[in-house]
Parts: sequence; structure tokens; C-alpha cells
Amino acid sequence: MSQEISCGLEYITTPDLQACLTEALHSNYSFIVANVVHPRFRRSYIPGASKIGGFTRSDMVLSPQDWTSRIVAKISPYICVDSKSPVVRQRHEDCLNEELSYSRGLGVPAIMLSLQSRNTNNLSRILQTYYETSHHPSLIWASVPMYCTRNARRNNQDDDDECEEAWDETWHWWSKFHERLDWDKRVGVVLELSADIPPQEILKRWLGEPVKAIVIPTSIFHNNKKGYPVLSRAHQQLVVNMVEHEAQVIVSGARRSNIEYYLQYLFRLWQRRPYKADDPMLSYARGWEDYLQTPLQPLADNLDTHTYNVFEKDPIKYDQYQRAITQALIDIKHKRLNKDNKEMMNELCNDVKEFSVSNEKNEMGHGDCLQETESITVMVLGAGRGPLVRATFNAADITKSKVKVIAVEKNPCAVVVLAAQVREVWRDRDVVVIPGDMRHLNLSPKADIIVSELLGSWGDNELSPECLDGAAGLLKPDGISIPKEYNSYVAPISSPRLWAAAKVASSSTTNQKEKNLETLWVVYMQNKHDIAGTKPVFNFKHPAKGTKDHEGDELTDYRGLPLTDNRRSATVSWDVEQDNVMHGFGGYFDCSLYGGEMISIVPSTHSPGMISWFPVFIPIKTPLRVHKGETITATFWRCVNSRRIWYEWIVEVGNYTTPLHNANGRSSEMLL
Repeated sequence: MSQEISCGLEYITTPDLQACLTEALHSNYSFIVANVVHPRFRRSYIPGASKIGGFTRSDMVLSPQDWTSRIVAKISPYICVDSKSPVVRQRHEDCLNEELSYSRGLGVPAIMLSLQSRNTNNLSRILQTYYETSHHPSLIWASVPMYCTRNARRNNQDDDDECEEAWDETWHWWSKFHERLDWDKRVGVVLELSADIPPQEILKRWLGEPVKAIVIPTSIFHNNKKGYPVLSRAHQQLVVNMVEHEAQVIVSGARRSNIEYYLQYLFRLWQRRPYKADDPMLSYARGWEDYLQTPLQPLADNLDTHTYNVFEKDPIKYDQYQRAITQALIDIKHKRLNKDNKEMMNELCNDVKEFSVSNEKNEMGHGDCLQETESITVMVLGAGRGPLVRATFNAADITKSKVKVIAVEKNPCAVVVLAAQVREVWRDRDVVVIPGDMRHLNLSPKADIIVSELLGSWGDNELSPECLDGAAGLLKPDGISIPKEYNSYVAPISSPRLWAAAKVASSSTTNQKEKNLETLWVVYMQNKHDIAGTKPVFNFKHPAKGTKDHEGDELTDYRGLPLTDNRRSATVSWDVEQDNVMHGFGGYFDCSLYGGEMISIVPSTHSPGMISWFPVFIPIKTPLRVHKGETITATFWRCVNSRRIWYEWIVEVGNYTTPLHNANGRSSEMLL
């Protein structure tokens, strides 16, 4: 999230460019928006004719630093390269190419142009050529109004559906234009605010687009009692929402007040916004917004010290684990107490002749039950550097339980740290470190409780089911697994930014781009819009039950453990309530640890302050345009063989079906 608000000043005309820039900088604006071509130089381009002299001002009126950091070049507003007139279209195309070429020579950071309709085929073609022929091209900012007044005038403004259509129309201008440019991340949108505020659903959809700036006309400001310009509360919230998504602000229009007052007001508005920095997740994720990362494979690879250090800083996750372990210890103690009492009652019934002696034994036995003699064995599987071991000892102290902790870890570096803590920190504790893969160990005594933190951002994508099923022989038949159950979830999302980033994430070759769009990416998603809500996909429980044969008998492996099947498939559907473009899915999970204790990264139930997991982005190779009233149907498969796990997925909208993604794990897989 942006720490400071960046404001620019738009000049409709710039008779003296240097004076305009100086005025804006003295008023603390960061940049100005100015026409590339001076109005006096507006020209009728004649193909093939030699030109004498320039078509605009000299670039020497400003320093190179000013051009490259403080000027947003605006294309002449009259240019319409998609005109129905062939003559106008060709002349304007020549003029546009001339202005693009000159802007490239100036090295301006961004070029702003206006979209006027859905018909932008020729404009998209010209810009595609511009990018193909430029070594260091500027960003393209496509300016659109949030509200289409032309559409509103043509229809009945009192009709709610027609009014919604006027808000929808300009999004279609932008979306189709961006689609023709293949969702290029170098292309962003600039929204021109109006006096009216869009419905919340319209605003949320815009927040999923790469909004580079918002234009605030001075006409929507009104003066307060002291004569200073201010915005309505609704406009204030809209501006804050946009700036939180990294949009800059451009003040435009007639000066109804001192230009410094507009900037000062916007600064105060940003400083007075509801402060969210106290949220540990937002603080932790700052700087990682929309940054794609490859999911970890801790089973195949050993984690490094930095990764352990990051995970151990999570204040919420280990507190929840400690609560779950505490409840499990209490339940085991009660279970043992009830068992001992039952045995004593049987002993009393069998010894009727010596009632008084038996009664004395009963009293003594009851006291002995309160004085715990047998340790509760807790195995921490995948102990890392010991945070769950510490949580177990804390829980034991809280419940006054005697525990024996067995820490199992395969990473040699982490084993060194665990061994050092056994010598230096846990000297007075009953704890032992076992190096090795939990799936291949046969330890005694068996555990009353096994505790693990093997979950990935999509629940099972770090192979927790395979690890815990392989370690099932370490747990007593009536033992407790923490976690006991977890579910993965998906929601269809629109995010041109994430899709474009995934496409070029690891290589520029065509084959690799295809693979990138068949890969799960871990990412803190900010610039995205949820087309519909989250729905569950896969479910896993532990200890897992084995599959059954045709006679209903549970199958076992060569060790006598339940033979589990972790293949899964699920089909989920969503009704589309608003026109949109689907770029993939957001993936989440929640987990039931034990005794009602939960951890979750599902947006609606997210554990407050938990930072250990970002969601996953599951892209589709070709973004799908979905319309209100249609149904999105997606099928996901979790596929398993002897050495790897992978996901496959396919999407259907109306009569269109995508190709199968990641067939046979050709692009992404998790190694066993």
C-alpha cells in the first residue's frame, strides 16, 4: 500500500511549459500532464510531403530530468484513429505516430490518451507496433470517464438498469482495449471522476483493474465554511480506495481556488484515512503486493534459515496451535482419569468380601489419578527450528501435564538448531530430536498426539496428506492429530495485472509463457476483483481412513497402515452477477486444528493478524469474458503417482470450454 499520495496537475493548455512546471513544483505537485503538441502547432498532415521546422516546442525548454520524471505527455484529444472516415483515420494515424515517436524521444515516463468508444482496433494495433519497435517505451495511460454521459443521454436516466449501463459502458471501453493489447502490464487506465458516485459493485470491479491515476475535476470540489475546497464523504472514500491500490491523483479543470489548497486537502485526506497499519498482515505484506512467488516444496527441498525466520514471526498461528495442544492434553488427561476410575470400579465389584479395604484403595487410587505418573507423548513432525516444540511445552505448563516430546525433522540444518536448543534451552525437559523423514520412521513409544505445520497456501499443496498418511504408524490407534482437517477453496477473479505478471514470470520464451499460465503462484493479491464468492474444493482429514475393497474391508499397506487415496476431483459453479473478465482463481484454505481452534486465510474467515500464508493465484491460459447471468463452471483434479503430485483444471462458461490446464503435470508438480 502506498505510503504517500502522489499528485499531479493537468494543464489543458500550456503556453509556457517551463512556467507551468515551475508553478506545479512550487505548489508541491509531483508531475504535470501536458499536451505533446502545442495548440498553435496543430497541423494537417500531408503524407510524403517534406516538413520544414518542428510540429511542437523544442525539448530544450526543460531539462532531461524534468522530461523523464515530471511530465506525462498527453496525446492531442482530437485524434481518432478509429474514425469511420478513411481520410480522417489515415491522417490521424500519421499524427498519432508522430506524437508517439516524439514522446519516445523525450523519454517521458507515461503517455496519456483518451478512449471514446469500444472501437479501438486500430489504436491497439498502432500501440502494439509502438511497443514492438521501442527499446524503452513509455507506459500508456488510457483515460476514460467513470460515467458515460453520452450513453446516459441516449437512454432514460431515471431507469436504474439504464443508469447502470452508463457506468458499465466505459469499463467495456477500457476492457476491450486492454484485451486487444493482450493485457499488457505496461498499459494502465486513468479514471476521470464525475459528480456522481458509481455503485459499489462498479467500484470494486475498477479496483481489480490496473488504475494508474484518477482525475479529479475541480468542479466536484465544493468550498467549506472557511472557503477551502473539499470533497463529499463519498468522493473522499472513493479517492482513498483508489490511492490504497497505488493510484496517483491528477487535479484538472478550472481553478476555483488556489492550486495549493487542492493538494493540501488531498494530503490531509490521506493522512486522516482509517489507519490499517496496525494489521500485521498489511504491515508484513507491504512491498509484496501482487508479487508472484513459486510455492515452497519443503518435502523435496530443505528450507533455508530466512524462510524459517519469517514463519516463526507469526504471532497468531503458534498461539492457535498452543490452544489446540492445550485442549488435546486436557482431553487425554480426562480420558485417562475416566479409564482408571472404570478399572477401579471393576476391581471393587470383583472384591466384595473386602469392602472396607477396597473402599480405602478407591480413595487412594483416586488420589493417584490426580497425580499423573505416565507422560503424554507428543510428536512434532517437521519440527523445523522448534516453534511447535515451544508451543507444546507452554501447553504442558498451562495444563500441568507431564509430556515427552519427540521432534522429527529431515532438514540437517534445522536438526542442528534443535539439538542446540535441547542442550541449552530445554535441558530440564523430556525431549528428543529424531533426524529423518517422518514417512519412513518406526518409533516407540507411539504418540498420543502428533503435531505438524505442513500446510501450503492451498492447503494440501505442500503435500501434508502424503506426509501425515506416511507417518500414521507413529500415532496410537486412539491418538490425536493436530491438525485434524483442512479444506481448500477457490474463487474466480479478475486481475489483468496478476495474469500479465504470471505470463512473463520466469522466461520470455513462448513455451515457458504457456507453462507459467499452468502454474500455481503464491501472491498477496491486491489489484484484483472477486467475480464471485469462495467455494470449497478439496477436503482432507487425519488420521485418514483407508480405502475399501469391493467387500467393504479397509485396505492396508505392507506396514499394516491404512492404504489411503489422496486423489481428488471437484466441480464448482458460480453465477455471474456483473459483466467481467476472468483471469483465473484465487486459492485459499482453512484448517481445523483441534477442539474448535481454527486457522484460515479464506477472506471471509481470515485469522486476524496471521501472516504465514499468502493466497495462491491459479491462472487460466486465455482470459474469459463473462456476462451477467452466465454460469462459470470449473473442475479441479488432484492427481497422484508414485513420485509426484499435480493439479489439473478446466473452465466452462456458456458454450466455451478452456483446454485442460497442466495435463499430466507438464508445467508444475510437487515431488514426493
